[in-house]
Amino acid sequence: MLSQLLSLLSEKKEGLSLFEISRVMKAQPTAVASMLELLVQKGKLLEIGPDGKYCADCGQVSDCNLLAVHGKRYVLASQIVVKAE
Repeated sequence: MLSQLLSLLSEKKEGLSLFEISRVMKAQPTAVASMLELLVQKGKLLEIGPDGKYCADCGQVSDCNLLAVHGKRYVLASQIVVKAE
């Protein structure tokens, strides 16, 4: 299922939410959440907010109204282009 999840996200450059992934994979959200957490920990996926910004870069994740309403999205880490400052 992990490879199916990675394949699905490789097709979605804008990322998908937990519930969108669950619906497409026809899997329980709790099972998908566990897979997402593992892949984020391994550096394969990044969590982004619905506005496209990286949740890891923001110190307000626990108090974020945007996430509370719209939730996180997940993208492949390999698809993210880091901008040089």
